[in-house]
Amino acid sequence: MKARGSVLVGLGVVVAILAAVFPAGGQWVTRDHRWQPRGPWNWAVPRELPQLFREFNGIDFGHAHLAETLLRTQDPQRVEQARLEVLDFIFSSPAVPPDEEQVAPTLVRMAWEVQRAFNWTHTLHRSFYDALASDRAQDKEGALRKVLADYLEKPEAITSHRLDPHGKLWSFPESKSFRQRFPKFNTQIWAYHWLQAAVYDVQLMGNAARQRELMPRLIEWYHGYLRQPPLEWQFMPMLPEGAPAFSARFPEAAAIFDNLHMLHDNLDDILSRPDLYPTLEDKRSAILRILPIYLHRNHAPEDRYAEYHGTAMGGGHTGPGIAGHGQMGSGRVMGPRPPSALEVLEGKARSGEETPAPPAEHQPSSGQPKH
Repeated sequence: MKARGSVLVGLGVVVAILAAVFPAGGQWVTRDHRWQPRGPWNWAVPRELPQLFREFNGIDFGHAHLAETLLRTQDPQRVEQARLEVLDFIFSSPAVPPDEEQVAPTLVRMAWEVQRAFNWTHTLHRSFYDALASDRAQDKEGALRKVLADYLEKPEAITSHRLDPHGKLWSFPESKSFRQRFPKFNTQIWAYHWLQAAVYDVQLMGNAARQRELMPRLIEWYHGYLRQPPLEWQFMPMLPEGAPAFSARFPEAAAIFDNLHMLHDNLDDILSRPDLYPTLEDKRSAILRILPIYLHRNHAPEDRYAEYHGTAMGGGHTGPGIAGHGQMGSGRVMGPRPPSALEVLEGKARSGEETPAPPAEHQPSSGQPKH
């Protein structure tokens, strides 16, 4: 009986392992991770900009916790509670990056392919932040162009062609569902993306010491968004808005990061519509229908999704573009828009109309956010 029991236990372990590697539908999916490209700048952000590093750790948790919550419930009160849990985590100033596979195990098992694209592009984000924060790196621009070329060679890379996030990519049956059902959480996610963009222009303003001097003012403004989400935003923040200087210098990277952020929005919309996608297999199929549009290998050398490209914008770039606050390059009225990093630093960001007034203090005295 003991031997038989051991066999049954062993079979149970095997079944559990197989369940972990098979997504919904039973397909075999290889799960692997790529390490950040090596360079003298590796881990410069936690060394040189520790406060910013902790903010980024909070953002990583926010995306994962949201996805896992939407897979478990659509109850508005429970989703709002999850939003407040994310704020508590962000304002706890987490020193260690969260393991997103443990925060969102259901999502990772259900659609590893999209998580793999997220992971590799988040790694590109971190490489750019690290290189720009490092005083050890020589010829940063040349080094980053090599990092970008290496990134695009991988099959899970998101395309550097600027896509149309406010048009065709937001015209699926489920599009805008997350924004409409959970506007506070949606705008909180967009605030993350604004910070991730605006940081780049601050980094272009000087060396690590200068960045340490300027970055708290940007983070203070971002915390204002967390306390009072700018619900007047109707479209996600774009890199050319938050970081116009970076977007002009690295237009391919800016396009990748905007495409990444729109893919996050697509995912949240799918997870917000259990009426359209009631089972995990339905959700997985919907995600995998959209993911190929974003992958660089489907845009070069042969472009299979040219109809999803954005329209022309000023300065010779392509994409939805921002012709000015509230106006898209294609003529679509966008409503109130977020400020650039420079506008925040120079005190030119308008409170109330385009952005919330900056908070009077960096953080509540209790160490917790004022919900």
